Amino acid sequence: MKNLFKNTEFVFGVTSYRNLPEDIGSEVLLAGRSNAGKSSALNILTDNPKLARISKTPGRTTEINFFKVNEELMLLDLPGYGFAKSSKAKKKDWGPLLGEYFQKRRALTAVVIFMDIRHPLKESDWEMIHLCRNFNVPFIPALTKSDKLSNNNINKAITFIKDKIPESNPIAISTKDKNGFDKLSKEIINFVK
Repeated sequence: MKNLFKNTEFVFGVTSYRNLPEDIGSEVLLAGRSNAGKSSALNILTDNPKLARISKTPGRTTEINFFKVNEELMLLDLPGYGFAKSSKAKKKDWGPLLGEYFQKRRALTAVVIFMDIRHPLKESDWEMIHLCRNFNVPFIPALTKSDKLSNNNINKAITFIKDKIPESNPIAISTKDKNGFDKLSKEIINFVK
């Protein structure tokens, strides 16, 4: 299967709403805790190991980074939450931007919420889920590091998420063996307007 994300390129990072590009096309946000494996997942999704810098210190990204997939679709990499020593101060910087973004941005079509399959639905994940629900934005729970669990426990984790968030369609992914990325790609493409 051809990887539709193969030519994805980094465009720019923004820290304030007024610096956002024109509000057209489809934008899918990539959100998650700083140690959930979001950057690694973006690199596997796009088949480009150098696209998202995988920081040795989680929580370093403080901008919303725009990645252009094609003329219709942008992926937006959000700063990781819940881990950085300075997370409270950093969140003050980009928190208002995020609120304004959800409130005003017409191009926003979906959010992928990356969670470690062994520790899903932390408080910061629930904050993002509530934000999505408040603004009627569909979201996809992407359960990372699935290679660390048996198939039985993967199924249990998926059932657990479905029980807690009935409207969701969780996907287990592993950057180590690349499992689940075809499914995640299709889900993201489904949200392109």
